[in-house]
Amino acid sequence: MQKLLTLAAVAWLALPLIALSGLTLPARADAETVARSNSDCAALLERWAGDPKAAPKRDIAACKDQLAAAPPVVADPASDAPTPAALASTDPCSGANAGDSVLCWGPWAALAPAAAAPLVALNLPESPVDCDVISELAAQCVPKLEPVLPIEGCAPGTPCGFATIVGGPTSTGDPENTEFGRFNLAPDGTTFNVSPESGDDINSVPMTTTVTPRPDGYGNLRSTGREGDVGSRLIARVAEDDDGEVLLAADIWTHGTRDNAQSGYFAWGTTTSQAGLNALNAGNVTLNFSGPMSVNNASTGNMTLKFGSSPTWSGTWTNPAYSFGAGGVVSGANLISQPGNFTDNVVGTGNFVQGALVGEAGGPRGITHIIDVTLAGQGRIKDVGLLRDVLPGLPVGP
Repeated sequence: MQKLLTLAAVAWLALPLIALSGLTLPARADAETVARSNSDCAALLERWAGDPKAAPKRDIAACKDQLAAAPPVVADPASDAPTPAALASTDPCSGANAGDSVLCWGPWAALAPAAAAPLVALNLPESPVDCDVISELAAQCVPKLEPVLPIEGCAPGTPCGFATIVGGPTSTGDPENTEFGRFNLAPDGTTFNVSPESGDDINSVPMTTTVTPRPDGYGNLRSTGREGDVGSRLIARVAEDDDGEVLLAADIWTHGTRDNAQSGYFAWGTTTSQAGLNALNAGNVTLNFSGPMSVNNASTGNMTLKFGSSPTWSGTWTNPAYSFGAGGVVSGANLISQPGNFTDNVVGTGNFVQGALVGEAGGPRGITHIIDVTLAGQGRIKDVGLLRDVLPGLPVGP
């Protein structure tokens, strides 16, 4: 009897398991999405349109696909409620604040390249977001651009000079007929080259040189040469190294025949190396420069360069008849003015100051530069000049 009671109890306990084994259990809902009716999807999309955090992006995408495939619904003209199709096309992640919501971010396809040395944009607004974030936000970034230089710029650690160019042997002409170009000088002073903005290069003939001391610390270089009817000449103040190689030079050049000559003024040196520029920026160094211009040596230029993460410069040019100021950005070894940084007496369009930092710390250092400005009551001025560095503690002046 005891065994019969035990078998009956076991059978009774097994009945629920036998019954359950004959049932078909409902499938587990997909871990990624939850099935919703069209009306539920419409309500979800309406909430999501105002709040990207209302649901994960996969659920939103599923509802968009579902409503896009649904039969068209005739809208009640009196109703302000959005149609499913309108909700399906709503995307709050296309707005200006999309980057604030992680639910609007897609997969990280690739990291944006790291920023290079500061490349300063001219008159561009600040970027709305950091351009070094994920690539999906790249369209919202304002690209940083190299400044546009009127004359070809100079790479760090390379010879760099500027020149004025006029017809005839006098070196001076009307500003409207004066052209700018790049200038290069052999370190021993025996040849030079001028590359105008337009036209063929001007290449000197080989010259012999002499250098005599000057009371201002420069040497006085005279170089002359002739091949047949063609002659070349330099008269320049120079700074030399211990081996007699020219490091900085400025003033007069002439080339051509008696009946067909070209001439002008120049300023030349070798731009600061990339290592030197890096040290100036890392140390947030401020440098001051001063010196006479070459076309009109009654004009004195004074410039201050402030290095750091975004290097800038400012300067003034004074003459018994006029003065003006300008400022701009430093990009590598190059300097270029910004239109909004001129003083009010600089009028019209096309005004600019362009230059380059030449020399290294511990040696002769300067700025080679050109100016092309129109001043109220004075007219157009074109000039070129070499400014020398001013030691800390000394005033910036002539």
